[in-house]
Amino acid sequence: MQPDRTLNYYLQVALRRLDLGEVADEMRVERYYRQTVGDLISRLTSSVHYTHGTLYLRLLSAPLRHELIMRREGLRTRLNDLLGAEAVKEIIIR
Repeated sequence: MQPDRTLNYYLQVALRRLDLGEVADEMRVERYYRQTVGDLISRLTSSVHYTHGTLYLRLLSAPLRHELIMRREGLRTRLNDLLGAEAVKEIIIR
C-alpha cells in the first residue's frame, strides 16, 4: 500500500472493478450538490439524479430555477472540483 493513497482511493478502485462506480458517483454527486447549494436551495430541490455524466435537478421554485440556470456552469465547476474529476458534464434543470 502506498502512503499517499487513502482508503477512499482503494474503495473507489474496488467499486469500479465491481462495476459499481456509477452508483458511488451518484451518491457523491447528490451529497456534494446539497452541500454546495446549502439548506434553503436543497429544500427547494425536489429531485437530484445523476447518470452518465448528467446531473438532473427538479426545483420547486421558478425564480430559483431561473437563477440556477444562470449559474449552472459555476455549479458544475464547483461539483467537479469537489469530486476531483470531470464527472458532471452537463446539468439539466427542470
